[in-house]
Parts: sequence; structure tokens; C-alpha cells
Amino acid sequence: MNEKDNSSLYQLPYGELLRTILVQPELSEGDLKKVIKSKGIFLSQYSKNDIVPELMCTILSPSEYRDVLDLKKNREEKEKYRTASIPWQGDKNLLKSIPRDIDLKKILNEMYTYKSDMDLIGIPSFKKVDGRNDKIELNFEIEEHSDIKAIHDKDRVFKGGIVYELKEDGHLHLSVTKTFSSKGTQKFVDNINKELENHFKTSGSVDKADTFERILFTQFLNADRFLFFMKFLDTIAFMEFDKVENISVSPDPNENLPEAAKEFLKDIENLNIKGSGLRRHILLSNEEFRDCVFLHSMIVKYKFKHAQGDGICSVEFAFPDFKLDKIENLEFQFYTMKITVGKNYRSSANKKKIEKAIFEVINAHKIYHYNNLKI
Repeated sequence: MNEKDNSSLYQLPYGELLRTILVQPELSEGDLKKVIKSKGIFLSQYSKNDIVPELMCTILSPSEYRDVLDLKKNREEKEKYRTASIPWQGDKNLLKSIPRDIDLKKILNEMYTYKSDMDLIGIPSFKKVDGRNDKIELNFEIEEHSDIKAIHDKDRVFKGGIVYELKEDGHLHLSVTKTFSSKGTQKFVDNINKELENHFKTSGSVDKADTFERILFTQFLNADRFLFFMKFLDTIAFMEFDKVENISVSPDPNENLPEAAKEFLKDIENLNIKGSGLRRHILLSNEEFRDCVFLHSMIVKYKFKHAQGDGICSVEFAFPDFKLDKIENLEFQFYTMKITVGKNYRSSANKKKIEKAIFEVINAHKIYHYNNLKI
């Protein structure tokens, strides 16, 4: 943490201010369970509803507060990935296809009708990847400021990026990978991509009738969306499937539930299930459920053997912010929640290289099965 962040550790939160931190979704019940037990407080149950009121009556020590902030920060700032593609008929040197006068600060400022509390750091620009003409990337950092947030959240720096790559898959198309670590950076990369899509159409690199194809919730039948998620339970290159850690489902209100599902899904809008043997859970194993249930997120644990070392990782696959009345524009994304390298490799392993390799093999796996299962 920088010097500015450290100063907040001397203003330890309690009561309502502490509650606003503890209830954040980035902090799991398991995280809070460790905190409260470390303080010598033991409960009969350890849901957030049980733990948070108890911790509100205490004061976290500086080290406990730092641990909580680090957990929240690390999970929140994890880069999420979304990809899309569009047919390409332009120059195969992509840097020549990018407008020289693209104004990223203007794009950022025009995202809001009022003065933004987001500042672009430095002057980022597109560069070739590995010296290739057909693959370019833009990486950036944005500082976000908010006066209404708690002490530890007032000034935050979030990373994001966008990668364009030409791919030949029966026909030439432009693939875009958008990475973001906050709602602000997500909106920023979407706006950059939209600006460039308009430029590509004006310059003739892309047909005016085409648009970037994204992986949307409504591009699957219910049963095929199940199959799409289940494809991530295979061995993927150097990653061996271990177990399903979490699934989220919602009954489809337009379909009739089978008798076996009525008892535990009736009147439920969203059900989140955690466990160790979920691969065999009736919701995943019984095909009778697949036509009448929306599966919209899954956390999968893998064992991996990579050149950088062996270890385990957990990856979330999701149509985030799922709501039954707003499924039209839900876009699929995934991100590596956690990577743990075996103790024999911890001093030498480069986690960034492992995470990049995980992204590449999962992304290729995702695109292949999406093309086979989409409507």
C-alpha cells in the first residue's frame, strides 16, 4: 500500500462505517469467519448476517483492518475478460488501421454528462504485441475518486486494456479482448471499442452492416447454456478439472419445473450453491432440469502443470449482474480468482505468465464451444 493508503489505517472504522466495508461482495463469509475467530469470538453460525453485527461491536486492529482491505482490493482489482469478433476486410497492419488522433481523454470525459471523478494516468497508446503487425494492445490506468466512499476507497487506481488481433477461422475477422477491473474501466474499454468500430466502418475496414459479436445470455437455449458451462469442467490444455466450488441458478419463469425441482426451487428467484461435490449435484447431473433453469455463474477449481510451476487455481465463469428482468444484454466473462503455486515453485514462478496462459487456453476453449452451441 502507498503512503496515502497507510494513513487510513490509523483511522480504524467501527460501527456503521465498518459494516459498509464488511458487506462488500468481494469479502466472503470464509474471510470474515477467519477474522472473527482470530478475535476469539465463536458463533453457532457464520453467515454474513451473523458475523457482521458482531464485528460492528468491535474495533479491528491495524493488521486485521489491513488484511480485510487487502482481500477486498485483490479481488476487486482482478482483471475480468470479455471477447468479441467482427469480420475484417482492412489492412493487416493493425497499427495503420487505428486513427492517429484518437483522444482517449476525450472518450473518458464524454462518458458522463457531468465532470468525471476519473482521471487517465499518463498518455497510453496502442503498441504491437511481440512485434506482430496483426496484434496490437492498449493498456491504461485510471484513478477514480469518490468523496462519498469510505476512507480506504476514496482514491483508487484501476487497470484495464484492449487487445485487437486478426484471426483466420474460415474467414478473416478482428478479435477484441477487453480487460477491466472496475465498472469505470469496463465502460471505458466499451467506449473505446465503440469509437474504433465506427472508425473501422468509416474507413472501410469493416462492413457497415456488421457489428462485434459478443457472447450474450440470450444466444443460447437453456439446455445449451448448461452445456456451455459444463465444457469448462473438462481438462483444458495444462489445466486439469478438480471440482466445482460454486454455482448460481434461477428458475426460468416461462418454463414448468419438473416435480423433482419444485420443492427446492419453487418461489426462488436466484439460488447460489457452494460445496465440494457440486459436479454431481442434481442441478448439473440431471438433464431434466436444463430446459427450465437458468445457469448463470460457476466457479471451477483446476490443478495445473505449467512451465512456471505446478499449482491450483479457481476461475469464475459468469453472466454477471444477473436479473430475471434484465437478461437481454448480459455478456459472458471470466476471470482467474486465485492462483496458488506449489511450495517448490513459489520463489521462482511468474504468476503473471501463468495467468496469461490460463486466459489464452480458456479463451480458445470458450470460443470453440460458443460457436458450436450458440443459437
